[in-house]
Amino acid sequence: MHLGGLVLPWLSSLKLILAVVVIGGLSALLRLTAWGRQVRATSDDVAVARLQGIRVRPLFASVTGIAIAAAALAGTLNSVTTGVDPTLGALTLIFAFEAVIIGGLGSLWGTLLGGILLGVTQVVVAQVSVSYATLASQLLFLAILAVRPTGLLGTAQAG
Repeated sequence: MHLGGLVLPWLSSLKLILAVVVIGGLSALLRLTAWGRQVRATSDDVAVARLQGIRVRPLFASVTGIAIAAAALAGTLNSVTTGVDPTLGALTLIFAFEAVIIGGLGSLWGTLLGGILLGVTQVVVAQVSVSYATLASQLLFLAILAVRPTGLLGTAQAG
């Protein structure tokens, strides 16, 4: 896919489109349904949610099922382009953690933004020196954390 002077491989474009669709669907599900209200209430305070009559165990099971399905989709799409080996998980987990923190805890769209920022940083720096691509993403993570401790789209939580 050609966007001006930028060339995006079709599989990367598909990954981005699917990420937007999945995050949009989850966002709508959490904001607009009774199930979503129960999830948000339970994440705020499990004891109060139980007092309100929310059956917490089945709710946890459904949330876990959705998380596993999303992880399976992401892992499948990622394995097509990067391959699979036993040591792949550690680095992927670090980048996933950084994407969540950069975007802001609790922000689905922020996580997508954080992942895009990390990916673009790695690709741009890899054009200059491949050996510094991972370092550059780590420095981006630290810089954003220093400037915005709550992340780009996160808000301060009362604790």
